[in-house]
Parts: sequence; structure tokens; C-alpha cells
Amino acid sequence: MNRTIRRQAGFSIISLMIASAIGIFLMGGAGKIYLDSKSAFNARSAVSTATEGARFSVQDLRRNLVMAGRGVLEQNDNAAVYALADNNLRTFPCLDIDGTDAASSACIIDVDSNDSSAIAVRYAVGPQPCGQDGLPLDEVTHTVRFYITDDAELMCQDIETTGGALTVVYERPLVSGIVRMRALYGVDTDADGIANQYLTATEVQNAGRWINVVTIRVGLITSSDTEELPYAYQPATADDLKIMGMTMTAPNTTQSFKTANATISLRNLNTTVQRQ
Repeated sequence: MNRTIRRQAGFSIISLMIASAIGIFLMGGAGKIYLDSKSAFNARSAVSTATEGARFSVQDLRRNLVMAGRGVLEQNDNAAVYALADNNLRTFPCLDIDGTDAASSACIIDVDSNDSSAIAVRYAVGPQPCGQDGLPLDEVTHTVRFYITDDAELMCQDIETTGGALTVVYERPLVSGIVRMRALYGVDTDADGIANQYLTATEVQNAGRWINVVTIRVGLITSSDTEELPYAYQPATADDLKIMGMTMTAPNTTQSFKTANATISLRNLNTTVQRQ
């Protein structure tokens, strides 16, 4: 009797090695695609964070600064008043010297101890400054003031004028990751309501032109704050960033930075009706 011996055929060791190599290659490719995609996503997230910081900052600045002068009486806000010490009632507050610590001041500052501008205006009728809850202001002069902290936060202050004295009644951070803020003031030199010159606060003060300011131009440098760029997207050297005639080297190469400018029209100036 003849017996048929059946042999089971399988993969040889060489076939298994080839298959394993192909599998490892495919997994490596898929892993690289995943890592590249993740890096691109993180880079876009960092850029988006810096961009959104600029957008939110401009929105908050515009919402408050556009109220400048509303409800301020003409007798408290004329050329003669600006030739005297700040009466705490005029549209534009006093001016502090460069290098002043903005957090300890209630004035406008060209360049403070953080190399940024502090911006301030006053109004007496309108919404609560700095996004506070409560009834609108009614003939009580408030100073709304913006400055940058040591921790790169955009701060908003509400300073109330009561009986000639100034009191900080509210203060809160608005946006983080604001590296620099600079301001120029648009001066109308021919009484047509349009700015013909943009000057620093000190230049406006020296020229006696506060009563002619019709716009404020704000420049910002924002960062991605806690969102860091992936290593592959980090520049070899820190970028040069330019705003308002100022060039600044980025503090680092690990974050994304964004520059933004906005011109805010002060539509309420010179439109008040003097009350009896």
C-alpha cells in the first residue's frame, strides 16, 4: 500500500523578514506623516493664537477709546485747559515721563518701563469702561487706561474722577501675550476733522495740540504666549518685528509673533453740548 505524505507549506524565514521590513517601512512612513501633520497643526495653532491676540486687543482698545471725550464739557476740555495742570476732567490725561512704571501711574506714557506706551482717555457718558457690568456712565468722568504688564498682559483700568480726585475702581487683564504696544496721536492741523500728522504724546504736549487730536493709532506685537512653535518651524534666528517706526528683535525663536496696527477715530470729540 502506497501512502501519500502531505507536506504543509508555509512562509520561509526570508519571506517573514521581507514582510516585516515592508511593514516597518510602511509604519515608519505613516508615523512620519502623523508627526509632520501634528507639527503643522501645532504651528498653525501658534500662529492663530498670536493673530487672535492681536484681533482681540484691537477690538477692546477700539471699543473703549472710541468713547473719548463723550460727555466731557467744553469748559473742561479746551486749549486753555491743556496749558494748565491736568484737571482730571479733560479728555486726555496728564503725561508722565518715559520709563515710568505704567502700573503705578494714571497718565499717558510714550514709552514706559516695559518699552510700551500707556494710552488713556476720558469720557463721562457711555458704557462702563473695561467691559464692566452696570448702568452706563452718566456725567461722571472716568479715565479708561491701557498698559502692558511685566507678564505681557494688556491691562484695562477704570479710574473714576470724584471731587477732583482719581480712584482706580476697576482693573483687569484683557489679553495675554502682548509683547509691545505703541501709540501715536493723529492731529488735525487744518480743522477739517482729518488727522494731518501723527505724533507721540510728548510731541503733542510740546506742540500744545491735545485739543486737535482726532485719532489714535495703535501698534501691537503679540506672541503665541503658551503655544510654542514645533522645532521644525522655529526660525534659525529671532525675527525683526516692526511697528510704528520701531524695530524690535523677537524675544525668542520658540513662539510665533504677529504685528498689528489700528487707527481709532475719536468721533465724540468737540461734539459736546455745554450744560447749564
